Amino acid sequence: MLMVLLPAFLLLAVALLMLTYHSTAKMVDDNINHQLQETGSLLQGRLDSYLSGLDSLLSTTAEQPELAAIIASDDRHAARIQLQNTLNHNHGEYLDLLILTRQGQYWTNMNSPLYILEHRLQTLIADTPFYNKWAGVELTPLPAPLTALIQRYPVLSPDSGQMIGSLFGGLVLNDNLTLLSLLGQDTQNINLQLVLRGKPVGPSLTNSDVSADMFTRALSSQRPRGRVQGHYFSLQPLLINGEQSELQLLLLTDDTLFQQLRQTYGYHSLQALILVLMITLALTLYTLKRLTSPLNGLGRSVGQAGHGHPGSSQAGHIEELKLPGPRLQQADTSRHLHGNILENMMEAVVMFDSAHRLIYANPAYTHITGHRLDEVIGMTLSSVLRITLGDQAWQRPWQRVGVTGYWQGEVASRLKNRRPGHLWLSISALQDRDGETSHYMVVFSDISTLKDSREQPRDTTTPEAAGRPTPLPSPKTGT
Repeated sequence: MLMVLLPAFLLLAVALLMLTYHSTAKMVDDNINHQLQETGSLLQGRLDSYLSGLDSLLSTTAEQPELAAIIASDDRHAARIQLQNTLNHNHGEYLDLLILTRQGQYWTNMNSPLYILEHRLQTLIADTPFYNKWAGVELTPLPAPLTALIQRYPVLSPDSGQMIGSLFGGLVLNDNLTLLSLLGQDTQNINLQLVLRGKPVGPSLTNSDVSADMFTRALSSQRPRGRVQGHYFSLQPLLINGEQSELQLLLLTDDTLFQQLRQTYGYHSLQALILVLMITLALTLYTLKRLTSPLNGLGRSVGQAGHGHPGSSQAGHIEELKLPGPRLQQADTSRHLHGNILENMMEAVVMFDSAHRLIYANPAYTHITGHRLDEVIGMTLSSVLRITLGDQAWQRPWQRVGVTGYWQGEVASRLKNRRPGHLWLSISALQDRDGETSHYMVVFSDISTLKDSREQPRDTTTPEAAGRPTPLPSPKTGT
């Protein structure tokens, strides 16, 4: 019973362990994905607030009458002072690009000195088609291309209401750590990377110990969310001007949560192992109790009877044991009976293994052949019986055994005293549980006397000859 139930409990424990692992992993995945989604929504709100502040600053600057008058008077020095005042204002420090045009042509700028854009300014002005709307613009200054978010504002004359110039303001994304710092503020264990058309833009903001190639691995997976070497990631589109843009935000966690998942899995594995051990121990104790309780009762009954006290029925205790004693006794009796039959048979019984080597012979074999078992152990049948058939003729019976599993017939033999003789012999193939031949049983008897008596000339003067009695039956050779 224990040997049957133990594998079942082991399988149950493994199934529970796998179910627990998958449920825990799914719960952790859903929790982290929800957390990343909420973080993405929070960062989108911060980006909207960031761009809204820049938009408010630039629109206020473009609407100032002083700036329109400066452009109309073509006073570049005053214009640069006006632009510097804009940069000194709140949110102005975030601007990387600040450019003025006059009559559709580049006029002056207060761009960040980190970027060499002079030879690209006219193209930048032409590539920014919208007013009061952020646009992504690709710049190719030296030494490397840049990606910028730029907005264009018209500057109107207070007298005529005609547009006399434009104000351009924007930020470069390639190395804008200020933007990433504002977006990633208070985002513990979550790392940020701006992505444009599937490629990273600018540096990444790491709030935990994570290698740079993890961002590359996450992008190369071409999935919106998933896990890479224990790091969960989520690639979320960013809204610009309230519309989905080509700019995306890659959020990447550290492997702390994954390690916690592994620890949880290990804890559950230990629990399952302890559960299996406890169940096994309980089953073992229960089985031992079932076995020892009747024995203890039988011992007490015997002790009471030995002291002259009436005890409980010993037969009841023996019946309670339910041990296979009667079956063992029956099997032992049957084994002795089979042994007695083999020992007292007149026919010789010889057993061979699958390689045709002798492993057993009953006493009749020694009586018929004159050979002891220790003289022929391990020998083949043709050697054991000194069969005088040729090799080719001797192969036919074995071929028949290989096909039908049985053969019988008469064979010529030479016994120990070298005298020729005749044997009536049968060969049976014995199979194991898999249907493979494991042994061969050979049963034979000496028919030499019968053979010789039949071959002597008849005396026709005897009454038996005159009456033609029925001759002795001739053994039939199996086909």
